[in-house]
Order: sequence, then C-alpha cells, then structure tokens
Amino acid sequence: MTNVNKTFDWGEELHQTVVKSLVTSFGLDFLLFEDKVGGDVDTIHNARHQVYATDKEPKKYAKRGDYNSTAYHHHENYIATNREGKAKREAGALTDTYTGVTFAYNEKTNLDHIKSAKEVHDDPGRVLADLNGPDLANDPSNLTLTNETLNKAKGAKTMDAFVKKLSADYQATQQEIAALRSQPALTDQEQKRLASLENKASADYDRMREADKKARKQYEDTVNQAYYTSSKFAKSVALASASNGLSMGTRQMLGLVLAEVWFEFRDRLPEMVARHKDNFVASDLLSDMGETLKAIWVRIRARFRIFLEAFKDGVMGGILSSVTTTLFNIIFTTQKMMVRLIREMWNNLTQAFKIMLFNPENLARGDLAKAVSKLLAAGVAVAAGVVINESLAKIMLFPFGPELAAFCGALATGLLAVVMNYFLEYSPLMQKLWAFLDKFKDKYQHAVDYFHQVNAELDRFILELTSLEFAMNTSELASFSLQLGALNCEVERGLLLRDEVERRNISLPFKAGDTDSVRSWLDSL
Repeated sequence: MTNVNKTFDWGEELHQTVVKSLVTSFGLDFLLFEDKVGGDVDTIHNARHQVYATDKEPKKYAKRGDYNSTAYHHHENYIATNREGKAKREAGALTDTYTGVTFAYNEKTNLDHIKSAKEVHDDPGRVLADLNGPDLANDPSNLTLTNETLNKAKGAKTMDAFVKKLSADYQATQQEIAALRSQPALTDQEQKRLASLENKASADYDRMREADKKARKQYEDTVNQAYYTSSKFAKSVALASASNGLSMGTRQMLGLVLAEVWFEFRDRLPEMVARHKDNFVASDLLSDMGETLKAIWVRIRARFRIFLEAFKDGVMGGILSSVTTTLFNIIFTTQKMMVRLIREMWNNLTQAFKIMLFNPENLARGDLAKAVSKLLAAGVAVAAGVVINESLAKIMLFPFGPELAAFCGALATGLLAVVMNYFLEYSPLMQKLWAFLDKFKDKYQHAVDYFHQVNAELDRFILELTSLEFAMNTSELASFSLQLGALNCEVERGLLLRDEVERRNISLPFKAGDTDSVRSWLDSL
C-alpha cells in the first residue's frame, strides 16, 4: 500500500483535475457558450415544433400570409390533372383511389390534395426550405381523384384524422343507410343523402393510408432535399461549427492557462505567507508578487506548445460537436444538457482519435489502449459532472446556487476521473490486459524494447562502477604517470610496470615479464 501512495498522489491528482474542470467545463462555459434547446442551426424537425435557432426564421414563418384556396386550386398542375382524370372517367378507366371502385361514365369526381393544401401552406418545414406552397401541394404525387363526398368530408384534415373520424362514424353511417333503404320511396334529397352515405361507407382505409404514406414520403423527400442540400443550410452549419470550434478551443486553452497560473501561485503562496507573517513590508510583498508573476510567465511559455495543442483539439472537438448536434436535431430536438454533453464528449473523443490514428509518442499497443481508455474515462467523468451540475442547478435556486452546483459538478468530475484513472493504471485486471496487448508487437517495437533494456542495464552497470572505491592517491598516480612517460626503453617501462604491480599486489592473468605466459593468455581470449 505504501508503494501505491508513492506513485499515485490522490490529493494532488484530485486537486489538478477539479481545478481544470472548474476553469473549463464548469467555469468558462457561461462566457463562451449559449446552449439552447435545438442547438445553433435551424432544422425542419425543430421548426415544426416551433423551436428555432435564429430570430429570422420564426418571423419569416409569421409573415407567410393567410391560406388562399384559389392559389392552390387554380394551379396549372391541378387543372391538368383534373382534365386527365375526366378523360379517363369518360373512357371507363378511372378508379377512386380511396375506395378502389371504378367511376361510372357520368359520376361526379373531385381532385383531392392528399396532404391538404392548407397543411402544406402552414408547414414550417416548407417555409424554412423556401419552397412555393402551391407548387409543392400540386405535385402529381399529392393529387388524386376520389368521389365528392369523401373529398368534402376530408377537407383540411390529415388522412389519419379523417380515417379515425370515418371509423368512429361507421356504425352510425350504416344504421342511417339501413333506415333510408327500408323506406318504400325516397325524395331527391334523401336519395342524395343515401348516395353520400354509401360513398362514405365504401372508403377503404388501407388504400387511403397507403396513398397518404406515399404522398407524404415524396413531400418529405422534396422538402428535406431542398433545405439540407441548400447553401442556406450549409452556411448555417459552417458558421455555427466555426463559432463553436473557436469558442471550444479558446475555452480549453484559456482554462489550462488559468489552471497553470493557479498551480504556480499555490506552490509559492506558503513561502510568501511565511516570509511576511512576522514582518510585513508592502514593498517586499509587491516584489515577491512580481517574482511570482515572472515565474508564472516562464511556466506558461514553457507549456505554450501544450496550450496550442489544447486549442487545436478544442477547435476540432467544437466543430464535430456542432455538426453532431445538428445531425441529431434533424431527427429529434436536443435539450440544453444534451448539447453540452455532446460538446464535452467530443472534446475527449477528439484527443482519443488523434492518439489512436497517429500515435505521436509511438506507444506500444498496451500503453496506447491505456492512454485512449483514460481519455474516454475523462469524457465519461465530465459527462457525469455535467448531469449533476444541470440537475443541481434546477434545485439550487438560492443566491450562489448556480456556482455551488458548478463546484459540485466539477468535484464529481474530479473524483470520478481520479478513481477511473487509478483503476486503469493500477488495477491487476487492467495490468493483465495491457500486458496481453503488449504481446502484439511488430519487430521494430521488439527491437526498441530490446535497446531500452540494454540501455537500462548499462545505466545500472555504470551506477555500480561509480559506487566502487578504488582507494587511489592522486599524487602517487601523477608521479607514476610522469615516470612512465619519461622512459624511452620498453624494457625499462616493463620493469617499472612489474614493480608497480608487485607493490600494489595486483593479480594478473599472466606472469609479468614472461612472453610465453602473455601469449598463452592472449590465445585463451
């Protein structure tokens, strides 16, 4: 347990994590971001739920004008389709789409907008896509011929609502038909009423729903394609992504700078307090503060590359989070908390993807998996902190409540991040997993590991050598060196070396002065 405490300082790890969380995810957001329901880009889905990212679009929708039946029922497509239908009816080849019954030669027909013209006119999605209402409502896929009774009864209702009403009225309709048929004679008005009721009763709900499904699919495809492939949407996404990316990058970089300022100040604060608590001199305090600021500046300059990397990662994370939020809002409306969660998760995912794809430090597979896991764990921790912060902010409505909620969120983030980091680093289970992954190395990684081991062994050997005591007298060594250098004869040098060996009792692997002994030793090598 003692060993663990030396390698993992819980207090320091928690302090650094909480401080960085406070000044980034929970401290600077209110200055740089304005999270709102539905994100920063208008989508068709959101517009239909009266959720807009800009002020311009709801104003445009309010000015769409009142529904004008004439514009929709005198459209060239409407007139042409009616004319074609009449020709088919007279030829006995026209079938009622809603009943499946073939029209009689002289039977009255009506051309119906399957998706009602009024519904098209009042559709916020159509207005957002800048599409012409009469053109859209009178597309051939939205026009069909049916009997007059069903057309007038349907009116501006949606098909689902109309089918529900017909189904609810079915029993009453059948009873009235039976009552009219039981009479011996009917007036002209009663005969018209009977024909109308029979037309209602002949409605085929499956055919009606199928016609509606096809028409609405074509309508939605047209609206979605017109808007989501438009320069208007592309420009909105680009502006929102760029703004979010710059804000995110600024937040990450500024947050790390502020954290480093606090870390340096915290390290120097105890010394400043101890120096001035007994003999306070204002000029000395100002001098110490100036030195502290210089040290802070040195620390910031030394870590400038890290801050720049944080800015770049933040920009990329902000862009991706904005795009992701927009994609989600095409399908459903995101709430404020979800917008923030997406942003925080992408901040860590960006760094994780960068390490996985580029592996800038050439980490082994186990270390690479560990580094990526730590980043993902940090993202989960921040997400949990965001959820706690948002939940507490709704409860803590008293003064300084939002600030207290932000601190609780940052503290939860710090605790969770530290615990997960500890688990990933020191858990026996994870150690086994990292070791298992390290087995899958290529020949180059094995070569690097081998040279690391050789280097470590050499370092150990050098340390052992430096710990040995040779007990040499430097003056004697200098004198011996001078004598050896002054001799010109090899015999005299040999005699001097032999005398020195005997004097120091040095054990040699050969007999000094014996040539055969020296050669024998050399051969043995």
